[in-house]
Amino acid sequence: MIALLAVALGGAFGASMRYGVNQLVSQVLNFPLFGATLLVNVVGCFLMGKAFNYFEQHAELSEPLRLFITVGFLGALTTWSTFSMETVVMIQNDEIIKAAIYTVLTTVCCFLAFWLGVKS
Repeated sequence: MIALLAVALGGAFGASMRYGVNQLVSQVLNFPLFGATLLVNVVGCFLMGKAFNYFEQHAELSEPLRLFITVGFLGALTTWSTFSMETVVMIQNDEIIKAAIYTVLTTVCCFLAFWLGVKS
């Protein structure tokens, strides 16, 4: 039960943070929404890499804390589902090249960010 609560609480914070970043990037900075999603995914993947590496080195930390940060907060912060939806919308709008570039950039940058998080 504690694990479930840790994930739920972390998810609430992560989803709220994602929404805030999306609003800031798309409305205040006037970037397209997919730019906000890309930013959140790359930063979230970097942080997941850092967390993964940290928890690997600190096995004594509690499982609820690990779940709160990784599954809850960072799982809700990164938005692969939103990424998928936006890509499909681009394809439906005949923006095939834009969708392809977005897919490649998101995939490469997120895996690279995770790797950098583990290695730094």
